[in-house]
Amino acid sequence: MGLTVPHVVLLADIVLFLVISYAAVYAIKRIHRYGEPLDRFIIIIAASLFLAAAGRLLDVIDDVTEPDPVIFSAEQVLYFFSIIGVAYGLLSYISSVERRILPAPVKGVGSDDLSPGGYLYTGEGEVQELIASVKAPVLVVTRSPWKYKEFENVQTLWVTQAGEEGVGPTRLHVILEAAVSFMRGGGRLVIIDCLEVLILYNDFSSVFRFLSTLKDYAVSSRSTLLLLVGRDTLREREFKLLAREFQPIKNLREILRTSS
Repeated sequence: MGLTVPHVVLLADIVLFLVISYAAVYAIKRIHRYGEPLDRFIIIIAASLFLAAAGRLLDVIDDVTEPDPVIFSAEQVLYFFSIIGVAYGLLSYISSVERRILPAPVKGVGSDDLSPGGYLYTGEGEVQELIASVKAPVLVVTRSPWKYKEFENVQTLWVTQAGEEGVGPTRLHVILEAAVSFMRGGGRLVIIDCLEVLILYNDFSSVFRFLSTLKDYAVSSRSTLLLLVGRDTLREREFKLLAREFQPIKNLREILRTSS
């Protein structure tokens, strides 16, 4: 038995072994502390780190002994499953979080009662009545998701700065991706019920580009995009730009084909 690598290499291997082992113990102590999906992620990562620590321990042993093909092969196997575990845990956690935050179309029937395109409504009320009359999947991007819990055909995307249950108002690309995915998956009505908040946290030009792009996707998928906004919350120039891109309506039932 004797040192087969430079001292600095042995020192680096020992430090890595200690760091990985500490990280594994740190993770394992936090299992069952946070709930799903974080608990499952921690379990997978802790197990993967223990495998990596075992591989690093064999590496240290290999540093002070004659080369052994068995030890080398064992190291490679441990590192292989450790990397697979970390990748699987990360992808599984991201997927679980996205399923909780980003909406998926609910099963619904029919969309002939909606007129495709983009619409701008500056009135008050009537939203719940409109949703109740729509026989198709609906997505509402809103600051108040609890207002729509009674509707079985409604998915909500909560725009909030707090917690992991929603999306920040500055993440327009995430909102766009969620809405487009919803429409492509069978969703037929997307309602933006927090336009003032989006404008508050972003410059109007960015929000306008976001809305225009979303409208294009709505038209191409024969879906309907409805903007709800208070008239007094918009500057005159902003309102005119929106009114040119989105058809202003005085009554929400104007977007229903069956309206008279």
